[in-house]
Amino acid sequence: MANNKRMPISRARYHLVPLLNDLFSKKAFSGHKIDQVLKENHLSDKDRALFTELFYGFLRFGHRLLYFVDKFLPNPEKLPIKLKWALAIGFYQKLYLSKIPDHAIVNETVEIARHFIDPKTMPKVANAVMKKFLEHHHRFENLEDEPMWVQTSFPKWMADYLSEMWTPIKFFQIAQALNVASPTYIRVNQTRVSEQKLIMNLQKEGIHAEQTSLPNCLVLPSISLSPKDIPGYHSGHWTIQNMASQRIVRYLNPEEGDVILDACCGYGGKTLQLAEILKDKATIEYHDIIEKKMHAVDVRAEKMGFKHVARVQGFEPKYDRILLDAPCSGLGTISSHPEIKWFRSKEDIQEQNQKQLAVLKEYSQYLKPGGTLLYAVCSIDKNEGEGIIKTFLAENNDFEFDSSLETTFLDMEYGTYLLPTDKGESGYFFSRLIKKAA
Repeated sequence: MANNKRMPISRARYHLVPLLNDLFSKKAFSGHKIDQVLKENHLSDKDRALFTELFYGFLRFGHRLLYFVDKFLPNPEKLPIKLKWALAIGFYQKLYLSKIPDHAIVNETVEIARHFIDPKTMPKVANAVMKKFLEHHHRFENLEDEPMWVQTSFPKWMADYLSEMWTPIKFFQIAQALNVASPTYIRVNQTRVSEQKLIMNLQKEGIHAEQTSLPNCLVLPSISLSPKDIPGYHSGHWTIQNMASQRIVRYLNPEEGDVILDACCGYGGKTLQLAEILKDKATIEYHDIIEKKMHAVDVRAEKMGFKHVARVQGFEPKYDRILLDAPCSGLGTISSHPEIKWFRSKEDIQEQNQKQLAVLKEYSQYLKPGGTLLYAVCSIDKNEGEGIIKTFLAENNDFEFDSSLETTFLDMEYGTYLLPTDKGESGYFFSRLIKKAA
């Protein structure tokens, strides 16, 4: 940061290109990376807000912005990608933000090019491109004549893939919702505190929380703190969980006295939700192939006071109900993790399909006859949803789709889709299967 004193780059923009470079080189989660930068650099609330806006603005709309950038470059393939990132961020400020003066956009883009890319030629290129763009930016405000992938700012292959799957109009609607930033949703631990009491406690700390249509689900419309710094987190009064994710668990129809397995538990959001719904009056076991995640559930279960929640010691066909939130592409969570648009490939998804079918076959054998299995994926890819269930049922005649499953969402032949909403809810697919009695 020493050189930053003599460089006219604001603190809100100084880390953007290095952060993007780190994110793309490591294919990391954006939330982890931005938290790291914010933790290591003491930004004012104003700088913090602008830095976050520009970083996530690029991840959400970068495919579109880079398409625009290329239109101003005679040989775009010959220029450093970091320069294109800097220009795209400059374009974003003009097209999507209203309070930043043109001269500030140009000057800061030029200095980013000078400091992080090449001090000799790149500042001149940046200056010329930004000034020309500012003269003609109105050309880019109407997208109706642009290709679908530009209109939605999705990778071309992904836009084509999902348009064919859902129809272009439906994909456009889905993409619009996924490009809306998701607010923070939390689940109230009803065994410790009521919704109203938690809302009052947060209000005392200057944090606004609102009830939603889902019981024990609150939304924090705008917070500048890391969620772990919000009161009540460490005492187990609440936990972070997307609203769509919270909807899924109830369709397992858990009952007191059940023996339940959460087979791919992750960090345990659904595991602990089951314990809350059943007031710790069921045996809930959990498993994940990543030990770090298992340990996190251990800690959270203890923190929240649950006595009948424990990691699996050994698998056997003893479960009344199994929840299988399978590994997936995460295409339904782009509103929370826009980096997914940059990292996924069609080959990735095909590999996921093989894994999904394998884990479904693996864990389904531990369900008791007459038991219920709920398969779920946080994806809007039909091959990860209906396709997996259709194949599984064709190969396992001791299972059947639970035809009694009816929801207010998009019910299909082999399950239900929760499509992403403009309120930042994730997209999901779930299907309820019954193991036939022997």
